[in-house]
Amino acid sequence: MTDTPITDSAPLPPPADEPTSSSTSTQAALAKEDSKPPTELPPVTTGSSEYYIQRLADAVARASSSDPLTRAFQIEKLPAGQSEADLDLDAMQQMVRESAVERATAKLAAGGFIAEAAGFAAVACWEPARSDVAARSESESESERPLFAAFLRGVAEMSRRCLDPVAERVSAGRYWKLSLMARDPEVEYVPGAVRAVLVPFIERFTSDQNEGGPMPVWLEAGSSKSRSVYAHFGFRDAGECIISGVKTWGMIYTGNIDLDKKDNDI
Repeated sequence: MTDTPITDSAPLPPPADEPTSSSTSTQAALAKEDSKPPTELPPVTTGSSEYYIQRLADAVARASSSDPLTRAFQIEKLPAGQSEADLDLDAMQQMVRESAVERATAKLAAGGFIAEAAGFAAVACWEPARSDVAARSESESESERPLFAAFLRGVAEMSRRCLDPVAERVSAGRYWKLSLMARDPEVEYVPGAVRAVLVPFIERFTSDQNEGGPMPVWLEAGSSKSRSVYAHFGFRDAGECIISGVKTWGMIYTGNIDLDKKDNDI
């Protein structure tokens, strides 16, 4: 996929030349976006190049390295004799960064793409998926990483229970999945950046203009903060699972899809 500015489905300005850097928080950004109309969204581009992968991984590492579940997944990778006490913030961020690169690379190979807004002030990975296809990019050995394996089983069961019936009814099991979403705390706050990597895409995917017809959008929110962010943009709770005392919410967005119709209805 060629790295390119968005030129359809939403009235967005041309892309910025180069990213800048500073800091702010996702919650502050969200609060400032409440009244911002879609026509004023900042520049958005999509891509799948190594540059996009690295910038996404940087943002994810800086934004999520202190999340309890993220830390637990990385600590599980440590060799025998090492513990969380051996990891400073830089080391944890490097582990999260490497994991994000691996995950993003696999998702892009499966047909996904990365969207960024305002010079990577906000970034997300979008991946097409099917309810009858097992996850290809995030499989782990039960013996090597039992906690992560339990997480995968939990979210897979949640997806089967809460997403698959909807996707199979309205879009032959097809849906779009959002993952690796981050508001980079080291990039200067730009109003509307979070909205810009979410709203134009969820509106497109759930519309009749979407290639292949309207499809639901799915994500897993790993904290109450991220859950609130996604709920703000129209996602609703569909299910939940608890791993190592940490709750993960399955959330779905269906827009104007007729949920009473069947996929083979004409």
